[in-house]
Amino acid sequence: MIVSETVAQHILCFIHNIDQLYAVYIFCDNKIDDERWIQEWWKVKGIYTQIKSICEVLPHAIKQCDQNSISISFIPIEEDVSDKNLDQLDPTFMYTQILKEILFETQYNEQSIKDFTTYCRNINCTEMNTINRFEREYHSHTSIWWYTSENYLYSMLNRALRTLETDAIIKLGFFISDLHKYIKQLHSKQFNASSSPSFTVYRGQALSKVE
Repeated sequence: MIVSETVAQHILCFIHNIDQLYAVYIFCDNKIDDERWIQEWWKVKGIYTQIKSICEVLPHAIKQCDQNSISISFIPIEEDVSDKNLDQLDPTFMYTQILKEILFETQYNEQSIKDFTTYCRNINCTEMNTINRFEREYHSHTSIWWYTSENYLYSMLNRALRTLETDAIIKLGFFISDLHKYIKQLHSKQFNASSSPSFTVYRGQALSKVE
């Protein structure tokens, strides 16, 4: 949320604890003289006098929000998976497991990509160049590259999985399936080449010298 200093002073006490509110950015013409009142509100991420500065930090905040909002469920591996253990799982997790099986068993083709890009054009008119490029160049072996690139796909997929947007998940089914298969293939290849019973993997992004 982006608000002015005056508005922030009046509404923060009412909205600060709302789960859906991830961050607050205060925008004002001049630097605030007394910032002590802001320190009690940890969701206030900064005070800005230029809208450009806010625009520069928003992409990182959105990405961080996507990462922090992914839920995780655990089952102890040393115990038998009993009905009691399953009852302790989040119903949402159980639903996603069923949905995952459906997505992985579905057969996809070129039309699946076209259906997805058509869906994207209807909901995201600001990413037309990326959508068109995806439609032209996407292949199953490039799924990881597309997922880790700075584009709408990463946020769209994570948001769909987090909020269980069924329509979006179904449209992304071919991509989720390709991503799963390719990661599984890489895991199998690297695991077999390792002498250790476990190994650590990292998600990274290359940077040019200019960056």
